[in-house]
Amino acid sequence: MNRHPRRKLTTAVLGACLGVALLGGCSPAPDLDTAVAGQLQTRVASAKELAAAQDFPSALAELQQLNQDVAAAADQGKVSQQRKARIEAAISTIRSELEAALAPAPTPPATDRPLTKDEQERLEEAQKEAEKQREEAQKEAEKQREEAQEEAEKQRKEAQEEAERQQRNRD
Repeated sequence: MNRHPRRKLTTAVLGACLGVALLGGCSPAPDLDTAVAGQLQTRVASAKELAAAQDFPSALAELQQLNQDVAAAADQGKVSQQRKARIEAAISTIRSELEAALAPAPTPPATDRPLTKDEQERLEEAQKEAEKQREEAQKEAEKQREEAQEEAEKQRKEAQEEAERQQRNRD
């Protein structure tokens, strides 16, 4: 039996919801400043990494900071109100998942007998598998964070080049 379905679910929900909220909905008029998008994507990757490592309190703190960053960007006109609402809804969903993950898991009934050799082997195998999954999740989160940073840098360069082209056209 997989003992970490909640972690996988939380990590998947975190990535999917915030990815859609941050990247989805491309339109002719930008509703999310490219520099802000990069910063938010980096914060999302950090929250996902923390959730994958089962550091749920830190992941929740990262989501809180993300929420504050989105609000500040919206106040500065760098995030449209519609995009802000979608991101906040995704953050709320993920916050609920993380808070549920913080709830203590039900403990199996205690037995007075020692584990059999077969039970001990299964327990050790499950522990090894859980560690392997944790390491894979951390590697994936790191990869996604690097990709988000690269994409943000690419978007910043493209925006800068476009601004320079527009400036040359005006001159």
